[in-house]
Amino acid sequence: MAHDRTRGSHIHQKIHALRGEYFRHIQNRAHVPRNFTAPTHNSPTLPADLLTDSAYSRQKPPPSRDTREALFVLKRVERPQHDIATTPTWRAAALALTVTAVAESHKVPPLTLLCLQILSSFETDFPEIVQYVPSHLRLALLRWAAVHRPLTTPQLQALCADGHVAGELIVVGPNAGVNQDQFRDPEEGRSAEWESDDWTPPPPMHTLVLMSAHLTLSIICTLPATLTHLALVNILNPVSLHRLPMTCPLVECLDLSYNAWLVAEKEAQERLGKLQWSRWHQLRTLGLRGCHVPADLTVEVNKGRWDDVQVVK
Repeated sequence: MAHDRTRGSHIHQKIHALRGEYFRHIQNRAHVPRNFTAPTHNSPTLPADLLTDSAYSRQKPPPSRDTREALFVLKRVERPQHDIATTPTWRAAALALTVTAVAESHKVPPLTLLCLQILSSFETDFPEIVQYVPSHLRLALLRWAAVHRPLTTPQLQALCADGHVAGELIVVGPNAGVNQDQFRDPEEGRSAEWESDDWTPPPPMHTLVLMSAHLTLSIICTLPATLTHLALVNILNPVSLHRLPMTCPLVECLDLSYNAWLVAEKEAQERLGKLQWSRWHQLRTLGLRGCHVPADLTVEVNKGRWDDVQVVK
């Protein structure tokens, strides 16, 4: 009888050892770590802090994660903010107040404009080719490029041989700008051309748009007096606005929109308050979109006028 008991316990030990080996074999195939503990069926199913205050508190500690779980946790990635001033939609809306033709966008551009776009990509041959392009086509290219693909300073100089195209000049930075010789008299140094019967003087400059670029005081003093439409949009540096009425007395449309140095209330009152609005007898439209407009500005602008100036905010 004792022999049967010894033999039975020996069989149970061998079965238990085989089960252990089989269990470790399954763990190795599943790549389970050695410190793994199998779940027990008699463990409590309710949380241990159910009857404590921490279970009902609003600020609960975050659940702990092991190394494997942390690899699959989605992390928030900060994306760089996109400058809205570099989009064609924003440029078209910003230019629409001064140059209304810029807002006309075609889903399918004309064939002539498509050809001019290809020519503008040839930087080396563009100055030689563009001089044979008629002025109305160069003007169409200037307006299209201001919205969709701003030209660089060398391209603008080649496109605007007279300093402008049919009286218009649109400069969009930061890859383009103006210098002190930009607004020189085009008739200077053309004594040989005066003697020719075929030479006709270029039309006077009437529209100037400067966007996302720098503007110095020396350039302001050389602006053409024939300007009727002047837009200083998103200028990167503060501008001495009180100089403009003496330099450009014929302005009918003045756009000072989206300038960071006109956003603060104190700075806007100081810069706009120095302007002598009565010098602009022909002023009809004033653009101050994205800027602070003082409460008494409309009264100061319209003082002594028969027709009120339209202030676009």
